[in-house]
Amino acid sequence: MLKVLIIDDDDIVLLVEGKMLQRCSISANPIAFKGGKAALEYLAEVNDDEDDILILLDINMPQMNGWEFLNQLEELDKKNKIFVIMVTSSIDRYDKEVAQKFKKVIGFVEKPITVDNCQKIKTLEKISEYFD
Repeated sequence: MLKVLIIDDDDIVLLVEGKMLQRCSISANPIAFKGGKAALEYLAEVNDDEDDILILLDINMPQMNGWEFLNQLEELDKKNKIFVIMVTSSIDRYDKEVAQKFKKVIGFVEKPITVDNCQKIKTLEKISEYFD
């Protein structure tokens, strides 16, 4: 099973992304977090080692940005596979280059998430098996 988390500091983005993921059959019940710290706490406590986890992560957030989240995520000792898609309004090429340095990052999507983005997400090699 693929569990899906959305991490963004904007309530509207959380709502819209959640609805889009449901509409596109990526997740019936995505779990939303308004920041990285709460998501890390959830990941540390969840005991679903048989589930893989897909995280849609915003880069620019207060308190803990996406890069800080990814650094701390690397320190978690989880048996399940965690895959991250960066979802951002940034069009800075540097952000894409930095994202590629993290093993868990498998994609980069510009906001807002569209049906086309969802179709591309479904074809990403590391998670495509969940959408066959």
